[in-house]
Amino acid sequence: MKKTLVAIAALAAFGAQAQSSVTMEGYIDRGYVKTDNTNNEKDAKGVGSNAGTTSLRIKGTEDLGNGLSAGFLITTDWADLSGANQDTTATTASSIQTGGFANSQSYIEMVSKTMGKVQLGSINNEILTATTAVAAPGFSTGVGSAYSSSWSTHDGYGTGVTGSGGIVSKTTLGATGAGARGIRQANTIKYVSPNFSGVTFAYGIAPKNSVGGTGDTVGVTDMSIRYANGPLDVMYASLKYEVGSAAAPTNGSLTANSDNTQTILAASYAVMPTLKLHTGFGTSKASAATLANSKSTQYGVTWNATPMIDVMVQTASVKDDSASSSYDRKMTGFGVDYKFSKTTRAYFRMDDLKLNDGGTVTSGDSIKRTAIGVSKSF
Repeated sequence: MKKTLVAIAALAAFGAQAQSSVTMEGYIDRGYVKTDNTNNEKDAKGVGSNAGTTSLRIKGTEDLGNGLSAGFLITTDWADLSGANQDTTATTASSIQTGGFANSQSYIEMVSKTMGKVQLGSINNEILTATTAVAAPGFSTGVGSAYSSSWSTHDGYGTGVTGSGGIVSKTTLGATGAGARGIRQANTIKYVSPNFSGVTFAYGIAPKNSVGGTGDTVGVTDMSIRYANGPLDVMYASLKYEVGSAAAPTNGSLTANSDNTQTILAASYAVMPTLKLHTGFGTSKASAATLANSKSTQYGVTWNATPMIDVMVQTASVKDDSASSSYDRKMTGFGVDYKFSKTTRAYFRMDDLKLNDGGTVTSGDSIKRTAIGVSKSF
């Protein structure tokens, strides 16, 4: 009897421990990239992440019973030496800050199997998912992507500016402007619905503060609706920035009392098990004359040529509808993955970026990048 009671107690203790867990996962990407710019002073060669973002993620979850659970995610993105290079002046407070611990998507969440989940923290925007995971092949935000720091489908305000992670900034409007990216922002509260026969809904806000000085923050509204079932995946996402009427935050030269809304309707369809088609149609609309109004289109193909080789191609363009300018953009991306296993691959990437397509030729308005490397997930 004593042995039976001990065994029952041990099983109970094991079951209690199994209700809570913490895991570590991540992605490491290193490859050689060569950049040819029509402004020759910006030609470059280096080693870094080219097919995805090198990151480390710590995840935790606890089963609270009755279909409820609590969890968290802490993500750290990094470049070698916090993004510093052999130029010693690159070791600035900005590069160290954005290369520090928990500088990427991080949040705590409460989850109900029947009611959905509420997340608090710095959470990826829905438009990032729609643009990179539905409307395009798997280029992520690296070389070949239509949502990289070098070329983007949207214009106006964004949080994907190098050195300003999670902080809203204005992107440059001009012959060498790359466009805007909404990645994530601090102070976000988000609700994500359960899956209803393939349909999910998400709605998030970051509160606006117009108190003057360093306490000012930009209000952000982030939402999506998605249908993913069988071979079809369709997603609509919207991202709106609202700057207060008080003195605008100093970061990124924002315009006081302005707003900027970006949208995308994205879709992918697996016409056969080895062939998937992608497309996306986006808009950017702004109240401030210093920001661009534009429309974008994306088309892409993912082909599983063999069980070990994936081929990806995409093209995208942006039509500038601003009355005061005409800075259209075009890009073409190409990629090949050779899968050694489910978690390790060798990759090849290249893209051709036009930042002022059809306009007056300007130094720096065309970029070509070529990268080859290896990545490992764990």
